[in-house]
Amino acid sequence: MSHGRKGSLRLVVFVEHFPPYLGSDRSVFELCTEAARSGNKVHFVATQPLRYLLGGRPRDWSYKKNWKTPPPEIHPNISHRYLLVGKLLEKLWSLSWPLAYLLTIILFTQKSIRELRSFSPDVVVVSHASPIVGLVSVLTSKLCRKPILMMCPDWMAAYAAELRNQTIHDLGPSLINTLELSLIKQCNRSVMVTEFLQRVLSNYGVSLKKSEVIPNGVNTTIFSPNKDVESTRRKYDLVDNTVVLFAGHLDAWTGIEVLSLLSEELAKEVPDARIVLVGAGDAVQRLQDTLRERNLQHVLHYVGQKPFSEMPEHIALADVAICIFPSTLVSHAASPLKLFEYMSTEVAIVATRVAGTAEVLTPKAALLVNPRNKEDICSAVVRLCKNPGLRKELAKEARRLCVEHYSWESLSVSFIRACNAAMNT
Repeated sequence: MSHGRKGSLRLVVFVEHFPPYLGSDRSVFELCTEAARSGNKVHFVATQPLRYLLGGRPRDWSYKKNWKTPPPEIHPNISHRYLLVGKLLEKLWSLSWPLAYLLTIILFTQKSIRELRSFSPDVVVVSHASPIVGLVSVLTSKLCRKPILMMCPDWMAAYAAELRNQTIHDLGPSLINTLELSLIKQCNRSVMVTEFLQRVLSNYGVSLKKSEVIPNGVNTTIFSPNKDVESTRRKYDLVDNTVVLFAGHLDAWTGIEVLSLLSEELAKEVPDARIVLVGAGDAVQRLQDTLRERNLQHVLHYVGQKPFSEMPEHIALADVAICIFPSTLVSHAASPLKLFEYMSTEVAIVATRVAGTAEVLTPKAALLVNPRNKEDICSAVVRLCKNPGLRKELAKEARRLCVEHYSWESLSVSFIRACNAAMNT
């Protein structure tokens, strides 16, 4: 049978969330949705996330609702199945997680084998090489003798190390790294989101010949310029203000600590400027307390975490959007979704020159600054706030780049090609 033509593939896709909740599942979801629109059949298998089973979830996390009510129908060519542990095994996770983990892997593998036998995929796509999704999907695929395409949306071990304030060589991150690399090496092909991540993993023995780079992207129709945001500006009392947007995870690893100095600089140099903060994270309260102590609380508008459906209008609020990751292994390896959403919405961008970001942006599409210099970051933001002409010039070029190279529709061509390569490896 000849594969790779329109409508020729059947894909089983293992994810943690359906519909997507986090960036790692967002990218594979969008690529597979485009594949479905081209006539390919896609079956999502969603496992309960490890962080949920360990009890480490936000109190307002609504993911579990998807297990009780049907998720929205995405496309006639897309089907789904949730893998659940049941009440007894869920309780065991709070009593003895190692035993619960082993039983969960066995249970999910058994259920996944039934899904593969029923759907009979040409390729199994794995959203990331994590301890549950990654291990279950690779075990299942090997037992069913199906080719595997592993998606690598980030360097999971480095991310775990950073969250715990450890190094990649400490015990926990080292074990995660060993598992992650072992799973990737078992696959027929792997997809990295950045060239940096591809180089790093190749140093650990992941075959360059069996991997390729497909960056993240964006729906350029949903995230588009010239949206009417007057009512949203009135809602937040920002009608006469220059808006600087910071969206995403609000933790130290995303650069939020710079906002304290930036608030001070904006108050002096651009008194009408306001920072709009969208997202959730542990660093928000500390930032608010710091600004209150300095009588700068008026500069910051924290609007909380917003659902994906509301992000286009919130990004369109911005005159300047910032993507200011510090220089770490995690940020160099990342391909942040918010960057493409900024670009597609035609907003002027200030970004730190970390590897993944610099692989996408050009000097004509954004102000790229040294990630180790907070003063440079603040100066660039102030410069754009004072210069509407430069903002317009950069924003138009960013939008052009996005439409030409980073729409999900165009990236899906590379994704389908990678699926075919996995079948032929």
